[in-house]
Amino acid sequence: MNKNTNYGAGKWKVTVLSCGTHMNYKGALSSGYDQDLFIKLPYLAYLLQDGDMNILIDNGINERYVIDGKAWGGIPAWASSRDLLDSLSRNGLTPGDIDLILYTHLHNDHAGNANLFPATKSIAQKDEWENLLNPTYAELQRRDFDLDVVPYLKGNPNFIKIDGDLEIMEGIRLIKTPGHTRGSQSIVVNTTEGLRIFVGDLFHMPCCCFPWMTEMPDCDGVMHKITPAADNAPSLRSSLVYDCYSYYESVERVKALLPVMDPRYVICGHDPALFPRD
Repeated sequence: MNKNTNYGAGKWKVTVLSCGTHMNYKGALSSGYDQDLFIKLPYLAYLLQDGDMNILIDNGINERYVIDGKAWGGIPAWASSRDLLDSLSRNGLTPGDIDLILYTHLHNDHAGNANLFPATKSIAQKDEWENLLNPTYAELQRRDFDLDVVPYLKGNPNFIKIDGDLEIMEGIRLIKTPGHTRGSQSIVVNTTEGLRIFVGDLFHMPCCCFPWMTEMPDCDGVMHKITPAADNAPSLRSSLVYDCYSYYESVERVKALLPVMDPRYVICGHDPALFPRD
C-alpha cells in the first residue's frame, strides 16, 4: 500500500470557490440512505493556479435558474452569478483573468455562468454537448440542464469538444466518466498537495464514493450522523444517473487511480466539508 500522502504532487495550487448554497435531501443523492436528512450543500467551482495560468473547474449556477428562491426540484437555494464573481474577486481575479474552463459536465449548477466567459477557452466532452442539446425526457422533467447556456457556449469561438481521455498540459489530465450524464468527465490534477481527482457529480459527496462513512458536515460546519452502506456497495448512486452501467464503470475508473481508498483524493461536486467558511 502506498502511504505517501504527497502522492502525485505537482505545481497546481487549488482554491475552492463558493458558488452559493442550497438544501437537498441526502437520500436523493446517496441511494436512499438517510432519506429524512435535509441538509445544506454547496455549489462549488475550483480554481487551479501555477503562477502563470488561472484555470476554472466548472462555474456554478446562475440566478436565472433560481426562481422564487428555489432551484432544481423546488429545493431552496441561495446562489447567483454574484457568488462566483465575489469568490473570484477575493482571489484578486475577474472573469477576464481566467485562461481556461474545464467542465466536469454541463448541468445548470456547473455551467450556469458560461455567459461570463464569452471567449474563454473551455473544454467539455463531445457527448456532454450533445446531451445538453438533446436531453432525455427525464432530464427535461428534472430541469437538469439550463438550456439558456446553449447560445453562450455555441457563440464561444474557443469552446472545444473532445471525445475521451486527454492530457491537456503538465499535471492535468481529463478522463471520461459518464453515468451521471452522457459526457461527464473527471479532471485528474497533480496539485501542490498531491493527486486530486475532481469528479463533478459522479459523486456529489464523499460518502457516495466511500459508503463506509458515518458522518458528514453541512455548509455551516454542523456534523450529522449518516448511515453507512449495509453491504459491500462500491458506491452510493444518486437518483440523477443517466446510465447505471456507465456509472459503475466510471466508479471503477476513478478508484483505480487512487493510491489508497481515502476521501482526500476525491474532490466532489457538492462537498460541504470543502465549503469556504469565514
